[in-house]
Amino acid sequence: MKSARSSFDLFSVRAALACVSLSMGLVLFTPSAEARDQVVIHNGRTPIGYDFELEPHLVLGTNPPGYGTGSGVGIGARGSVVVAPEGFIRNVNDSIAVGFGLDVGHYTGSWALRGYRDQCLHYEPGPAGTSICTEVTSNGGTYNYVFIPVVMQWNFWFTQRWSAFAEPGVDLYFLGNHGMGVSPAMYVGGRCQIADRITLTVRLGYPTFAFGVSFML
Repeated sequence: MKSARSSFDLFSVRAALACVSLSMGLVLFTPSAEARDQVVIHNGRTPIGYDFELEPHLVLGTNPPGYGTGSGVGIGARGSVVVAPEGFIRNVNDSIAVGFGLDVGHYTGSWALRGYRDQCLHYEPGPAGTSICTEVTSNGGTYNYVFIPVVMQWNFWFTQRWSAFAEPGVDLYFLGNHGMGVSPAMYVGGRCQIADRITLTVRLGYPTFAFGVSFML
């Protein structure tokens, strides 16, 4: 398994934080946007009263944990159960949920953003205590991942339409014949309400990115 340092894509996390900060800043400090959309960051409760968020989405990932290399695409779904509607911070419109999901992605080594190199997948004992490689990737190989994220979702509601969240947690993953493993996970994202109890949702981080639709139930 890769080290925690190589598993965490720090560039992706930093880019995600920058994107979310910029989008929220534009919403809060642009006069025309504020005139159209009431600011609710200091209200006591979320503008959308809900207990469960269901989010089907498309998935994009790169630099996966485990033996996989390259980048991949797929589909998935996330469910988030609200456990603290009033959040952690007094006089700030935040809330806490527990999120869990299922993501399936197909990865290809030749799509690697930083290049790839073949690696040994299986070793057999050799003479004099040595190990002999009996299975090696070819041109980076292809891999099918199944991710099961489990996170704490910390929501911040800025206006009637716009919210952002951070999600620290873990991702369990299954990689075909190579078994299962666990990876640290960190996501940040945002929502834009497009209809009653329906939002467009973007999630950036590691080990996957996602774009989908949330149904606030």
